[in-house]
Amino acid sequence: GGGRGGEAPPSSRGPWSCKPLGAVAEAPMVIEDRYWMMCTGPGACVNANQMQRWHESPTSLADKVKGFDYLPGAQRSAEAVLAHWRMAPPALYGRQVTLQDLADFARDLLTSDPFGTGDMVPFVDMEMPWEGMVVAITQRQLAFLVVNALMGNGIDAGDGLAAALQRCSARSGRRLGGEASNDTAAARQTQAGVAPTGIVFSLLSMLAVLSQELRDGGQGSMLVAAKPTAAGEGWRQRLQSHVMLEPSICAEQAGGPGCGLKDFMAGGTNFQAMTDIAGGAVGGGGGLCDLANTQEESLVQFYGEVLAFSFFAAGRTKMLPVPVAFLGTRRYMSFLSGETDSGVCGYIKQQNWLNEGIRRSFVNVGVGLRTVPMVASSFVAVASKCIACFAQSCTVDNLMNNKCDVQRRHLDEDVGLWYGAYESSLYNGAIQGAFRSVVRRIGTGPWGAGDWRGDSQQSFLAVWLASSLLNGVSLDYYVYSRFCENAGNQCLVLDEQACKACLWRTYPWQGTAGKLVSESSCAGPGVHETVQRFRRRSVAELRDALLKVSDPSRSVFSSVASKR
Repeated sequence: GGGRGGEAPPSSRGPWSCKPLGAVAEAPMVIEDRYWMMCTGPGACVNANQMQRWHESPTSLADKVKGFDYLPGAQRSAEAVLAHWRMAPPALYGRQVTLQDLADFARDLLTSDPFGTGDMVPFVDMEMPWEGMVVAITQRQLAFLVVNALMGNGIDAGDGLAAALQRCSARSGRRLGGEASNDTAAARQTQAGVAPTGIVFSLLSMLAVLSQELRDGGQGSMLVAAKPTAAGEGWRQRLQSHVMLEPSICAEQAGGPGCGLKDFMAGGTNFQAMTDIAGGAVGGGGGLCDLANTQEESLVQFYGEVLAFSFFAAGRTKMLPVPVAFLGTRRYMSFLSGETDSGVCGYIKQQNWLNEGIRRSFVNVGVGLRTVPMVASSFVAVASKCIACFAQSCTVDNLMNNKCDVQRRHLDEDVGLWYGAYESSLYNGAIQGAFRSVVRRIGTGPWGAGDWRGDSQQSFLAVWLASSLLNGVSLDYYVYSRFCENAGNQCLVLDEQACKACLWRTYPWQGTAGKLVSESSCAGPGVHETVQRFRRRSVAELRDALLKVSDPSRSVFSSVASKR
């Protein structure tokens, strides 16, 4: 059956491995039973689950899978995806993964009772406004939930994954997958009357990879979705005792020096948390349906496990509220980068879209009273202050050029939001060790200065300040010339010469027509000089300088430089 221990785990060695917790392993330890854990709040992991009954027995549902020719739970959203998959099944490690492979895996899942609970399924509603909630399940258990949703099976409480599939199927207009280039632009045009396809590509791609990795019937590695408790004002107590830790500045995509790390959105660096520039819920206004021109809507399509965790949302919106952290999650599809030339965050390749570079680095972590394997990656969704929502007196042009005073007057709020999502002690004690083991560095782009139009210099300093208040975590900050949100604005974090070169990458044509971010906004010191000025200084010193920042006649970097 399931594990329900709510105590913090031992911190030395697991019962099935002599490898210390947190050490990277090429092959995961084996979860030999059907372990899972759910918590409704801090310490509330004992009998915290509310069992829900499936509308139809998963075992009897297995007879209806056949060749995966029809997915009743996805309906219209699945039609074009299934047709494309039949015509061009994607390859993984040199072998095509066909719909028949998916069907065989689906039947195996439905008849294997991966939770050990028969026709019942453990469930907590993470849409509830409760702090410290946790869902910890295996890859096999999550795949089981996905297959039930695709086959139209549900629970009396109503789950968010089934709701998303129904919602997306009811929508008209979708953008087919395709390369981001002119010769395939026609493949990406909206087609009236056809439902969005991203959600089905995402879920089937996750099943495709797991069908090959879990062929032996194993549980795979552990996945965790967790909500923190409120941060409150605790971060202020660290202002004097912590110093500014030098971040990695990854400016290759802006024409500057790189940092030796892969793009953070692609999720290719061990122990690096991928920051989702979230709104109010995971997936944002796109409703989990398809790729879009905002990061938060597109990311979940590539990180299928994050999308699938929406199963545990049974409230009014049927979506997971932020902040929320997902531990052990991976990117299942290609291609994804923060840099775009199409206005869309990432694209689904026409051929062989599975991520063949998928993460295979595991660590042994404590979940409850057990030691389990987990992929050394994570996905953290956290919202910033929405400047565009409250800047009616400031034009979009001025917002994009960092020229609005309102962009500079929300420092403590953003610091509290970031700290609240990444401070391990704010999470349920049952998974704090896992969080610390997996989240050792934070990858982010223009958090705070994306579609919500914050000042990119102010936002960087807020993120750097808040990250320096954490223990044992480093910051990797990525700069883009054409991020898919607020393109060009992030160039303004560079020094004048580099900023202008970056803007040429954003707008590679002569003249000023269509150039929303102006070269005249490139002035003063850049991010590298600012980091050198404040590194190893007290966090309180930078905060004091930011609280006294001048009006937008001077850049934020220029203003804080003069306050030292």
